[in-house]
Amino acid sequence: MTKAVHLEICPYCHRKALEVNEIEEPYPRVVAECRCCGYRSYDKPMAISEDKFREILDKLGRKQIGEICIDDKCGSEEVIKLLREGKYTEYRCLSCGFEWNSEEMEEVINRVKEVRKEIKAGKSFEDMLMHGEGVCPLCGWDIGHRYEGYLVAIECPICGYHNEFKEEKPSVDPDSIECPEYERPEEAG
Repeated sequence: MTKAVHLEICPYCHRKALEVNEIEEPYPRVVAECRCCGYRSYDKPMAISEDKFREILDKLGRKQIGEICIDDKCGSEEVIKLLREGKYTEYRCLSCGFEWNSEEMEEVINRVKEVRKEIKAGKSFEDMLMHGEGVCPLCGWDIGHRYEGYLVAIECPICGYHNEFKEEKPSVDPDSIECPEYERPEEAG
């Protein structure tokens, strides 16, 4: 489902002809295509195999028991237990200060296992991705969002999910393109 469509300046032909579509499904993202020169910019979900699922679940299990920091950017093994009550445990990384608990990690692990199970049952990976702005489409962790040009960059520091950016530039010289219906912005100076 498309949320919003508007025109921006194309980075290739420099005309106000870049149609920017904000799309909500299967996860929040942006697709941009120039009406003048054909330039395209979009993202693709991460390719994930059974081996990748095993790798992700192994890493999440290590985070759940406090063996490594929950944040992949840190990755420290200097983690302490702050509290332990039955199965519930709270951790803090001594290197970066990140705090988490075993229940949060259990939810993340269960989400990834559910996606894996549904894919094995025949559903497509894209159908299983979470629909929510600012959450990891795979594990559901709140990661916020940032933009890479027009595109929404997804990099989950918990499970490692990330999207791939694709850019298709036309094979024609941008100065030779004629599109009188789309004006060029005035040069400052």
